[in-house]
Amino acid sequence: QSTETQFTAIDFMGDHYALIDAPGAVDFLADADFALPAVDLAIVVADPDPEKAVLVQPFLKALEDQQIPRAIFINKIDTARGRIRDLLEALQPVSNTTLVGRQIPIWEDEKVTGFVDLALERAYHYEQGKASKIIEIPKSVAERETEARFHMLEQLADYDDALMETLLSDVTPDRDTVFADLVKETRDGLIVPVFFGSTANGHGVRRLLKSLRHDTPEPKYAAARLGLSGNGAYVMKITHAGQAGKLAYARVFGSALSDSDQITLSDGSSQRPGALFSVNGSQTKKVSRAPEGDIAALGKLDPVAAGDLLSANGPQKMKLSFKKRFPV
Repeated sequence: QSTETQFTAIDFMGDHYALIDAPGAVDFLADADFALPAVDLAIVVADPDPEKAVLVQPFLKALEDQQIPRAIFINKIDTARGRIRDLLEALQPVSNTTLVGRQIPIWEDEKVTGFVDLALERAYHYEQGKASKIIEIPKSVAERETEARFHMLEQLADYDDALMETLLSDVTPDRDTVFADLVKETRDGLIVPVFFGSTANGHGVRRLLKSLRHDTPEPKYAAARLGLSGNGAYVMKITHAGQAGKLAYARVFGSALSDSDQITLSDGSSQRPGALFSVNGSQTKKVSRAPEGDIAALGKLDPVAAGDLLSANGPQKMKLSFKKRFPV
């Protein structure tokens, strides 16, 4: 488990993702105090054992308190020995927000060998070292899939009167409606989608990334939550990197940030960054531009502290960030 917040980036299906790896133990979560409020969506990783899974409660509460959209990924599904239904029932009391199972497992010889995506109504078989293979929904899970999908739709309909009316009329909602509800209700913090897989084997990870590709809220919602309007950035962490000096790790909002931009700091002063770097783990690379939504390191902005809002389009009235520890 990480003991400090790390920033990295990946490309998947033509999209660029800026990722924050927050510490996995409550004792070290304070390091993520100022980073997590800037995310579009947080993924909480849980154990398949119900007794261990409930240990995610402090993380769910912290995200809930800050109104940060979130999802749960049940890892090590290959070691699961009980029903996902029972696991969700055990987890629900530690979340004030409705947990919505997005998948059900396919069992063979008491092992999970794949899953059915309830939104897509599509079955997948795990392939070692490769993307999961699409298969027909096995007859052994067909009835359970129908039941689980209807339960998911009922949960979504709790926040969508039109969908509720559709279900009461015994009409099957179209797929676009289902996905639109999943996106909106996740973004608004009304539901917590639950996925599962095994990161050690690569199982379920691509499906998770594909879901995030469509379901993750746009950066403008995080910017609004932080109180940043227009073009600018939010400082998540400060480090001191030898010859590079002080680096402010910040998420870019509004539009791209250039190394030549005059930046208005939270104290009202204005200056240009000494340098602008892209970030990938411990590696930084000098760049002239950081796109919207990306995480960049800004050099030699000495007055800047974690939690500061930076404006890239001149002085503006900004609601300063909370300046308090992320609650645990």
